[in-house]
Amino acid sequence: MKEVISTWIYLDSSEESSEYPQVGKASHLPEFQKVYWRCVAVFFSLSVQNNTGKKHLLFTNVPQDKLPEIDGLDMGRFLKEKNVEVVTLPLTWQAPKGWHGKWRNQFYIFDILQFIENQKDTPEATDTFIVLDSDCIINRSLDSLFEKIRKSDLLVLPLGYPDDFNINGITRVDMRHLYAELDGIDPGSNPEYFGGEVFAASFPVIKKINAIAPVVWQHMLERFKHGRPKFNEEAHFLSYCYHKIGSYGTLDGSIKRIWTSPKYQNVQAADVELPIWHLPAEKTGGIALIFKQLNKKDWSVTELSGYLGIPIRTKYLNLKHYLKYTWLYKWLNN
Repeated sequence: MKEVISTWIYLDSSEESSEYPQVGKASHLPEFQKVYWRCVAVFFSLSVQNNTGKKHLLFTNVPQDKLPEIDGLDMGRFLKEKNVEVVTLPLTWQAPKGWHGKWRNQFYIFDILQFIENQKDTPEATDTFIVLDSDCIINRSLDSLFEKIRKSDLLVLPLGYPDDFNINGITRVDMRHLYAELDGIDPGSNPEYFGGEVFAASFPVIKKINAIAPVVWQHMLERFKHGRPKFNEEAHFLSYCYHKIGSYGTLDGSIKRIWTSPKYQNVQAADVELPIWHLPAEKTGGIALIFKQLNKKDWSVTELSGYLGIPIRTKYLNLKHYLKYTWLYKWLNN
């Protein structure tokens, strides 16, 4: 029985470049890519600290002997020291130019799932897998989460968006129409949208998704050619796959998409108890600060929360970063 924790980083070429709002740079630029390498390093440093005995994988299109040096950190040596296995994997689920304008490499998750199924040493039915975005912080053991996966086979993260909320180009009402067209029957209600920052499932579920997704992908490519509404990003696809599977548990109490920027915050005191924090606004903030201290061992939840603002920020990148989180910043921007 294997328990696998993984994340991924795909480096876009200039031809593949697209927009990622939280970083604010084109995705093929070195400074953009360094942001994500720092996230990867922090991700594995903390996960390995808190999950000894678990298998850790990094999926990337960068060959192992070409892993970069980031701010003096040799990524190849670092990952080897942490016993992180690097899987070099090309992107075959590449969205065509003009697809949606953002996140053209997000369908990489389906390459990852196909790789898992097609390994020479075929996983067992009891093997469980967690794939997370690299801006997630694993701040304690995931033993209980893996146990939940074994009980339900599939865990999902409902985000609770209103029916008419625009979710990367489509609403839940639009999702209902798409489901009805794909299935030939109305689903009966507006489908739930599940967050794509986390995939948590057993091996049999991965095989089911690998059977569903390629057919849906071809449908979406045809819809794109004809300018029709489609699934624009990986969470749209995964939400439909989960709908087709039909049986799942929830990740409530395990992970939350936590916004910590001055312009929008949804932090609650109870968030500190979650074993995984997804922090899209901390890539160049708290995560960058933690990266500077990768040699530190035995990070406590209290220390991490101070850098990441869960629930209160006590550590800052620099004066400008400090001002962003004070009354002075808000006053200056009124």
